[in-house]
Amino acid sequence: MKEFLRNLIKSAVVTIFFLIFSKCFPSPNLYHYITLLFLLIIFYYLISILSKMNDWRIRVTRKFFPKIGILNGYIKTAVREYKCQHPWTTITPSIWQTELSEVLGKLWFTNIKLISMSEIDNSFYMIINPFGDSFPEEDKKLHKSFYKICDYIDKGGIFVVTGGAFFSHQNTISSENSEPVIIKTVDGKQSLKDSLLYLEFGVLTTGDVFISNQQTVREPLEVKVVQNETDKSLFGEILSGKQSIKRWRALTAESSNFLPLFREEDSLTFPLAIVKYGKGYLLHAGMYLESADSIELKILLKAIKNLIVDFKIKSKIFS
Repeated sequence: MKEFLRNLIKSAVVTIFFLIFSKCFPSPNLYHYITLLFLLIIFYYLISILSKMNDWRIRVTRKFFPKIGILNGYIKTAVREYKCQHPWTTITPSIWQTELSEVLGKLWFTNIKLISMSEIDNSFYMIINPFGDSFPEEDKKLHKSFYKICDYIDKGGIFVVTGGAFFSHQNTISSENSEPVIIKTVDGKQSLKDSLLYLEFGVLTTGDVFISNQQTVREPLEVKVVQNETDKSLFGEILSGKQSIKRWRALTAESSNFLPLFREEDSLTFPLAIVKYGKGYLLHAGMYLESADSIELKILLKAIKNLIVDFKIKSKIFS
């Protein structure tokens, strides 16, 4: 819509140029046409400069005065909409807001607010989806809300998701239940590659493992995680040495274009990683965020704080 309005304004200004030109020069000669062309070139050049200056202003504002959005579970408004379901976590958007505010210590340069899908825009440094593997979706066929998220990341934002992200969606305007985005089973099981997370971001995750129809691995699964020196140099210290966490749909080594914040001991799975997408990042937390008291949430909040507060980290990942 914004792009349409910008193009409409440009067209209106050019039309006004021509109207003024025709009024001032009823019988124009070649010199007059060359002057008009020159003025139009200057106009478009100034528009280009102003657009770049505005992009620079947005980047600087996001970097030094970060605004953090937390999805509230609605597409437009709480009035006449169902709330987005979050079956794998008890951490509500309000709890996220409280916990994040406490971790950031109410820093004067940060602004944390609950937002609907319709409020997503490039002014936010970071947006958090607290609904686990689900999210509010306005159009379940064309995936309008999902691609709005993609556009936000592509233009330089950081979007935070938890394990199994974008597996389900819910049109909160018309339905009180979420449902799988893609239904494609093999032997009664859903392939992890048949998901928007893999198809759009190239992220493949861990999951329950079956051998000869017998379940051998079930998540959440307790694992040991560590940060190597590269992880620490990029994202600061997040863990207190070797720690145990509950893994839930963690990013695997087969995924594309990612940087781990920490990893399992064998470096084959990465419970916290950022995935490059356009100018921004998807922050993927493959941990079981069971409650506000869980160690997994505290670790994730520490990582988010580093990404918001530490300007050295920002300079490295957004260089």
